[in-house]
Amino acid sequence: MRPTRLTKSIAAALGSLLLVTSAGITVLGAVPQNAAAAAVKPTPAFSLFEQRVKKPSSLSLAQGTLVNRISQMTPSEANLAVLHLENALKAYLPTATKRMSQPVIQLDIKNIDTPGMTMALARSKVKRTESRIVLQDLAAMDYKLGRDGGFVPVIQYKSFKVFKPYLSKDLQVYIDLMAAESEQPAVVNRTLQVDWYEVVERAVQYEAFVQTYKNSNRNAAMQQAFEAAKRLVFNGSPNTPLFDKKTQVILLKAAIAYENTLSEAGPEQIENSRLLTGLDDFLLLVEQNGDKKTQAVMDYLEAM
Repeated sequence: MRPTRLTKSIAAALGSLLLVTSAGITVLGAVPQNAAAAAVKPTPAFSLFEQRVKKPSSLSLAQGTLVNRISQMTPSEANLAVLHLENALKAYLPTATKRMSQPVIQLDIKNIDTPGMTMALARSKVKRTESRIVLQDLAAMDYKLGRDGGFVPVIQYKSFKVFKPYLSKDLQVYIDLMAAESEQPAVVNRTLQVDWYEVVERAVQYEAFVQTYKNSNRNAAMQQAFEAAKRLVFNGSPNTPLFDKKTQVILLKAAIAYENTLSEAGPEQIENSRLLTGLDDFLLLVEQNGDKKTQAVMDYLEAM
């Protein structure tokens, strides 16, 4: 059976689906509720942060401002500042990726790469000036060094955890979920990097967020994450498919993990999760088809 950690995580995620009420849903202060709220003068800390977060050249200064002065902001300002910081990092990510994808930089990093090497360490070890400048810029913006078809910049959500005490509950949960994925991606180079228990666990957590925090500013982002996680649950990844490519038989490790997850969740929690309900039906269908990916199983997946 799966260690207790999974049981607690699944129960906590699904428990939030059962307990949430319309009065308990968090609404972020991203939009003023009335003219009076809109007219409130922002705090100096928030004004300084907003000035700096708008430009890539001062993005690292914006991060420093938020770390040092978020306690001086109002709760709604703190929420908005963290959202704006993430938006800015996302907006610059395509440019950061393009800068880092240059063949000469990829080669320079490959030549000095070690397991777990950080962006800052890579910058200190490369010899070529052009590569050092790019890595220095990205390290200052707090991107981490990722590996997915090459070396890529990744938003380092773990560093967002310092802001959690000042944020609404939905953003606290969002940061934890994003940090787990950025620290241990589910898929790298089209290959599954976590076990099948973790695959289901993350999907259930994303589903719980979507259902619990319906008015959250990050509900849409979590919905996208949930859809991607659900596809992983029922299909696996290109290099780690759920069904063996030759025999078309479901992987034993995955089947055991899924059965144990459902057993630990129990009937009530399964009933309150569309994902687990679908997984329960799916496993029964697969069993009825000799544990193979038959046309009936493919039709089921297509209809999901």
